[in-house]
Amino acid sequence: MSDLRLRWDEATFLEGAKLAYDYDMRHGWRRYAGWFFIALVQFGVVGALRYGQNGLLLLSTLLVLYWYFLRWPIRQKALRRFFNSSGYAGKELRIEPEEGGICIDGQCLPWREFRRVIASEKGYLLDMEDAFLYLPRRIFPDAETRNTFVALLREHIEKFQRME
Repeated sequence: MSDLRLRWDEATFLEGAKLAYDYDMRHGWRRYAGWFFIALVQFGVVGALRYGQNGLLLLSTLLVLYWYFLRWPIRQKALRRFFNSSGYAGKELRIEPEEGGICIDGQCLPWREFRRVIASEKGYLLDMEDAFLYLPRRIFPDAETRNTFVALLREHIEKFQRME
């Protein structure tokens, strides 16, 4: 399989981070923590209305606004700072899938480092213990190259999951 080229820009980084975030919110423990959080806020609203506690009502309203509208924008801001401080920001990376793993600019990551693959309509998120590698579909020159890559992923990484 030929090597792939990827310009590691902020938009690509945020696209991968959003996929990881959405997957974790749908399939991880944070989903249940979120439900618990919303239940507590609802109890706060009921208690505030029942006992006339405007401060508690205001706090509960702010927490709901945060949960539904501000979580991702706040996270994006932190992710942008992280991206801009990384050494890869704006660089073109050469990615070489091999039998032993995936090499990025000559630095190889063995297949055993990857816990799972999360495939979406936009790309492939290769999840490691403390990081991820996101490869958007647009880096593949044709369907045959992409299919060969996916076959290699399926062969070497046990968990291959799709996310719509």
